[in-house]
Amino acid sequence: MDSAVLQKHLVKLIELHAPIKARNLAKILADEFGKHVDRSAVNSALYSLKAERKVEVNSSYEWSLDGKTAAPKRVSTPKPPEPEEDVTPVAPEITFTPEQQAVIDLDPADHLLIRGQAGSGKTTVLAARAGRILSAMNKGSLLFLTYNSALSAYVKKAFAKSGMKNTIDVQTFHEWARGCAKALGFEFSGWIDGKARSEQLRELIESARAEVGDHRLYQLKEHPELLAWWGDEIAWLFGQYMIRLDDYLAVERTGRGTSVRVSQEDRRFIWCVFELYEEWLEETKQEDYDNPAGLVLRALREGGKILPDKLRYDHVMIDEVQDFDKSWLLAAVKIPRVSLSMAGDLAQKIYKRSFSWSSVGIQVQGGRSRRLSASHRTTKQIMDVAAHLLIDNDVTGNSDYTAPERPMKSGDKVKMIIGANPKDAYDKGYDWIAKQFKRLRSTTVAVVLPFSRQMYPAKMALEKRGLKVQSAKGAGLGGFDGGVVVTTFHQLKGLEFDHVVIMGLHDAQYPARLLERLPEEDHTEEISLMKRVLYVAMTRAKVSVTLIGSKPFCRLFDDVPVSMFEEV
Repeated sequence: MDSAVLQKHLVKLIELHAPIKARNLAKILADEFGKHVDRSAVNSALYSLKAERKVEVNSSYEWSLDGKTAAPKRVSTPKPPEPEEDVTPVAPEITFTPEQQAVIDLDPADHLLIRGQAGSGKTTVLAARAGRILSAMNKGSLLFLTYNSALSAYVKKAFAKSGMKNTIDVQTFHEWARGCAKALGFEFSGWIDGKARSEQLRELIESARAEVGDHRLYQLKEHPELLAWWGDEIAWLFGQYMIRLDDYLAVERTGRGTSVRVSQEDRRFIWCVFELYEEWLEETKQEDYDNPAGLVLRALREGGKILPDKLRYDHVMIDEVQDFDKSWLLAAVKIPRVSLSMAGDLAQKIYKRSFSWSSVGIQVQGGRSRRLSASHRTTKQIMDVAAHLLIDNDVTGNSDYTAPERPMKSGDKVKMIIGANPKDAYDKGYDWIAKQFKRLRSTTVAVVLPFSRQMYPAKMALEKRGLKVQSAKGAGLGGFDGGVVVTTFHQLKGLEFDHVVIMGLHDAQYPARLLERLPEEDHTEEISLMKRVLYVAMTRAKVSVTLIGSKPFCRLFDDVPVSMFEEV
């Protein structure tokens, strides 16, 4: 690849994925362009860009756009920011149903769990309750926690428009944990993601093998799928807040597939690696991204069990609580002085995290739990298809599960665009999107893909067809308010769009690519999870959903009656 072309691609990819390491950039280039690019060539190009002050690198060798050149202005004359008072407040535009208003008006001192299906207004009600609580108290502090940064940005924007910008602290759980741990004196240099964890585990397993002897769980060369299993098990240990071997030996291991059956002796081997990994994290002053609560819980365990008053809030609210883990809630319950309010929906559980209310000391029986039964966002036609994805799903037997009810609003059938092969499907899909949405400005359109590495090629393809497109994850997606945006399945939690277009639904890619790394015994659990991910993506839509893929089409829709679709 020509050096100038390589540099251009790297800038685009860094803009999309920063902070990102050189080896991951090389992998994306290989995956998306089908050309092997030597790591040395990537490094050379990166340092050339650094010399030109276009990119920068941190102490962990992660690359991002240079602060002075990121997000350049495209207008010649700077435009002064609009005064805040010119923004139309959101709150007066919302008319709450009696069901929603009753939840908003509950006693501010009460703990509360709000259950409700997609589109029932859980986040909106939680935000309105926050305003109600602060108004009733006249003063006080309130922390609003979310899982992902996209939802955090969305909630911040809503509070700003309603005039509560400076009265409510909105953070992701990771942000809060990092800030809290720093205030408690914990040194922290960065997060370790799943990929980096796998690389380190590989080394540690070899060390453990030398220390305790050979074992079937250490045979990564013979069984490479074991590495993913190890990653899941370590994440589970963190999530369940396992700090003693005796607890691990005694606990009933539920919530995963059955491909690797572990004995008591196996657990001793696993614990050896787990301890080595924890030691490595402490030595390097890093923390696993799946263990944000570990920062706080470790500091409290070492320095005292009570969170200092200066780090507490009068009220705490947690949105999308179904995607929190036990350890996260064990930390969160230490924050509020007065009340804890939570909102969630098991049908929208898209991560392999789990907890029980009793395990974290939260009582949600009786008046502490309220249900929002109606969907106000999407249409009957969209919900009819989406609800099929939840039939016999592994969350439906849980007492916290809220079965979706059919909305009152009617609309078009869910559309399908099917190509003869993946390239044909993408081309047909891009052409259709450009034709449908080129002239829309105030409308919000989400073009959604299974994997983040697909975002850049999708953006480029749509721009070639004359569309103005944003590619966004995290806070950028949460602040999106018009036009076409390219993003991923997992980034949509808690957000809404007029139109949702789901691409990449070729069975050989989704779900087959994710299933091929797992033993057959684990497929049922993984398929249930992927169906919930699709359910979440579809129910973000207010007006229409379009599904795009090639033959054979994604098997996750096999049980949906053909009559519910309109093939374009």
